[in-house]
Amino acid sequence: MQLASRDHGGAPLHRQIREHLLREIEAERLQPGDRLPTEKALAERFSVSRITAQRALNDIAAMGLAERQSGRGSFVKALRIEQDLEALTGFVEDMNALGLSATAKVVLVEVVTASADVADHLGVALGDRVFHIQRVRLANQQPISLDVSYLPEDIGAAVAEENLEDRPFYSILEETLGVPLGHGQYILESVGADSDVATHLDVAVSSPLLRIERTAFALRDNRPLIYEFLHYRGDRVRYRLNLQRSRPSD
Repeated sequence: MQLASRDHGGAPLHRQIREHLLREIEAERLQPGDRLPTEKALAERFSVSRITAQRALNDIAAMGLAERQSGRGSFVKALRIEQDLEALTGFVEDMNALGLSATAKVVLVEVVTASADVADHLGVALGDRVFHIQRVRLANQQPISLDVSYLPEDIGAAVAEENLEDRPFYSILEETLGVPLGHGQYILESVGADSDVATHLDVAVSSPLLRIERTAFALRDNRPLIYEFLHYRGDRVRYRLNLQRSRPSD
């Protein structure tokens, strides 16, 4: 396989090799437990140095897609995502930052009447019409999360007109509707997968999930725009927080 020269607008060579390996994993030609090509094999196949091949393998390992075993090589492992929880970001932004391909499968789009909980979080009246949208979020074609989202009727109607398999909510709100987001409120808890979530995420009933209850607010007027429950597979995702010690003034 011939790589595009960096001099002719191609990506760095190690990144091109990394993307090739990612495609092999996404297409399941390389599955969990399979050994990745060695540095020597990659260097010979792509006509690059072993250092370049090593960087590509290191990238795959850093993304949580492979485990490097001393003296044995690199082996594909089930996708495990670790990310910092320090800003209001969407799934696509998070996956892109990790070098993963993010897609979505729309499960449900409907208009329902707001329950007391939904009405309270969206700042609407009990029984008002709201949009209820469910999507399975995938990274490298592997199901990571089932998102159950509620939006006020005016916002939801505009969002539902878009291609939700290709476009994330935040992009639609900020780029299409011109409604920048300001902040979000998060509640994290561990729950077991019910039958519906288990089916969509391809896990057993009662499997551990990390459920994030999140409300996203508009920047300009602090209006709540999205209230949702994000059901992350416990075997695929973990978050890292960096907290500073609060010290009283002297």
